[in-house]
Amino acid sequence: MLLHTPLYLIFLAVTVFVFWLLPRPAWRKAFLLLVSYGFYALFDWRFLCILFGLTVLVYLIGRAIPNNSHPQRLAGLSVLINLVFLGLFKYADFFLSDLGAILQTLGIHSLSPGLKLLLPVGISFYTFQSMAYTTEVYRQKIQPIHSFLDFALYLAFFPRLIAGPLVRPAAFIKQIEQIQPKFDRNSLGPALGLLLLGLFKKIVIADSLASQADVAFRAAALPAGDLVFPTPLFIQGFYLYAFQIYADFSGYTDIARASAALLGFQLPENFQQPYLSTTITSFWNRWHMSLTQWFREYLFFPTSRFLLAKTQRRWPRLVQTSANLITMTLIGLWHGAAWTYVAWGLWHGMLISGEHLLKLKPGRRWASILSGLIAFHLVGVGWVLFRSASFAAAGRFLQGLLVFQQMHWLPYYLPSILFTAALVFGIDLASSRALTLPRRWAFVRHALVIAALVVIFSLLVIDFARGSEMRPFIYGQF
Repeated sequence: MLLHTPLYLIFLAVTVFVFWLLPRPAWRKAFLLLVSYGFYALFDWRFLCILFGLTVLVYLIGRAIPNNSHPQRLAGLSVLINLVFLGLFKYADFFLSDLGAILQTLGIHSLSPGLKLLLPVGISFYTFQSMAYTTEVYRQKIQPIHSFLDFALYLAFFPRLIAGPLVRPAAFIKQIEQIQPKFDRNSLGPALGLLLLGLFKKIVIADSLASQADVAFRAAALPAGDLVFPTPLFIQGFYLYAFQIYADFSGYTDIARASAALLGFQLPENFQQPYLSTTITSFWNRWHMSLTQWFREYLFFPTSRFLLAKTQRRWPRLVQTSANLITMTLIGLWHGAAWTYVAWGLWHGMLISGEHLLKLKPGRRWASILSGLIAFHLVGVGWVLFRSASFAAAGRFLQGLLVFQQMHWLPYYLPSILFTAALVFGIDLASSRALTLPRRWAFVRHALVIAALVVIFSLLVIDFARGSEMRPFIYGQF
């Protein structure tokens, strides 16, 4: 069930209504867990079996850590189990196919083409939530959850189950244990506004840009000897895909946060105007912030401390560079089982390391603007790797940008780029103030929310009725 469909909106409305109708917190949590499991089973009932099995194992390990004489081993076992789940379902066929290709070059035929396992939706997110939980229990930052119901809800909460955002265990577990006694009416307006913003980003911006951006990437994927497509086509694809993936993923996060808010839960903000960053480091502090924080907390810092200890702090810059490259490369691999994702992560790792080595901190206004433009386009080069099906296709795309052929077509492609840029940056700048009208203007805000909700829902119904295919969220595949 996709979060931008009429079915989900009906599902959400019924869930919110019944949730607040139930008189006891325990009943609400049980209902919410049942709904979350039902939501996940709609993708494939086998996915639910995997999630439930992991939930049972990690719950038991978490309960056993405090009283065990070797808590580190149990925490390590939890991490290993999660990585086995993730590796088996997401990466096994990827590495087996590469191994088979290597064996074939040596004249050895592979015995098996691969495991051909289904990839459970959202497994990259809930395994990371699971590892964060047992790690925090081992570090004694939180107490293990005694209620299996609470822990199962911690992993399966449906608004963030598919594509996050990742939450800090202590903050979210506290919200589960202390369910709000009644709905806060003051949160209704902001929650509906955030929901509408997310739907607008996904339906109006991201899905509208997808078909235009796809043209350039399909052109680059053709095995042509010489590129015959105009450079403006690739320029359009370069910019529109950058805006598409941002609108798509931030739109999902907005819908997820709004859905949680309607149920009395707060999910962390995941984006803070990332394309206005002046450096790549700043970009990653403002893009998919929950994932960046997870990797920083559970990989970058431990790796840095380990390398510093091994080198006796003799080469701190080399240690930081190595930790950056390792972390960003694994972030790339986390996004998908393909070497293009690995290269995308490594690209960002090299850029961040270069900034740190050069101590790049643009200060003056014009220097910041220039640095921001450079950072945006370097991020865009990374998106070409991210979106392309192969290195050859990415190379042809970048070549298409640089050959400057048939530039007389530029005026035809330029308006869509400028309009989209103005729309995306305008929403970014205005969204933080959109729902902060003075109290005396509350009736205007409510009227606008209701009118916009009717319009967006009507568009969804019309789109659904005419049989058009709903585009899934890009990050839903991870």
